[in-house]
Amino acid sequence: MTLPADPQRLATLLGALDDYRQARRALLTALRLPASNRDPLAELSEHLVQALLGGELAPSRVQAHWDLTLPDHARVQIKYLANPDGRWVNEHVVRAHPDVAFYALVLFEAFSVTGVLILPTAQLGAVHLELGKRHLRGDAELQLTRRNWQTMRDEPARFRALGVRIWLP
Repeated sequence: MTLPADPQRLATLLGALDDYRQARRALLTALRLPASNRDPLAELSEHLVQALLGGELAPSRVQAHWDLTLPDHARVQIKYLANPDGRWVNEHVVRAHPDVAFYALVLFEAFSVTGVLILPTAQLGAVHLELGKRHLRGDAELQLTRRNWQTMRDEPARFRALGVRIWLP
């Protein structure tokens, strides 16, 4: 066997990795992180929500159930949902946890932030009903679709009454 079979492709791949490495270092610098092997969208999501809500990020970046403590000591779980531009191939299930007051979901389309949805976990059932959802366990989870996000984004006052907060860039 002779290596490499495609030296031009090999050089292109290693060059692209070098570009990514430099961009990742710039992102980590902006996040004030010395190093991270975590998913960069997860890291960015946590810091973005902290910048929106205030509070302190959890001491461990990989602990379970919550990622942020607000000034009033309420805990926030932070997740993200990434999709291509113009259509969703991924959806998201929001699950309530007894020690978490809010669930923040950062939405990405084509690697751009399109919004942040902050749901009070105690109101998941009410949000579920307001969206006209029918699945079981609606008081403990919300199966979020693109149409649901668009409804909340386009009618924020309707959901603000339930404690839902929406941030659009």
